Amino acid sequence: MLNVLIVEDTATFRMMVRQQLLAMGMAKVYVASDGAEALQILKNNKDIDLIVSDWHMAPMDGLTFCGMVQQTPALRGRQIPVVFMTADSKLADEDKRAKVLAASSHLGIIAILPKPFSAEQLRNALSAGCGLVL
Repeated sequence: MLNVLIVEDTATFRMMVRQQLLAMGMAKVYVASDGAEALQILKNNKDIDLIVSDWHMAPMDGLTFCGMVQQTPALRGRQIPVVFMTADSKLADEDKRAKVLAASSHLGIIAILPKPFSAEQLRNALSAGCGLVL
C-alpha cells in the first residue's frame, strides 16, 4: 500500500483523514499542520507516494505548497500526486472543480474533495486519481 502525507491545519480533521486512510490499508500516514512542516517531512522521507492537502491554510496555502514541492531542490523530480481538500463553497460545484483541477494539474493535483467528505468519497478520489483498487 501507499505512504501518505496529510497536510491540514485543523487537528480534528487531520486525525479524521488519518484514520480513514489507515482503515483503507495505507502503509504509513505522516501528518503536517502546515506547508512548511510538510516540506520538511517530504525532505526527510523519500517513501511518500501521495499527498492529501488542505487548500486553504495559513501561512502557506495548498497551491503555494504544491509549487514549493516542485521548486525545492531536494524534492525535484519526485512526481507525488496531490488530493486537495477544501471547504471553499465555490468548489462545491463539480464543473468548477473540474476547471480548477485542469488548470492546476501541472502541480500534481489529481482530485479536489469538498469538505466534509466521507471515507468512500476519499477512497473514490484515490482510486480515480492514483488508479488504486481499495
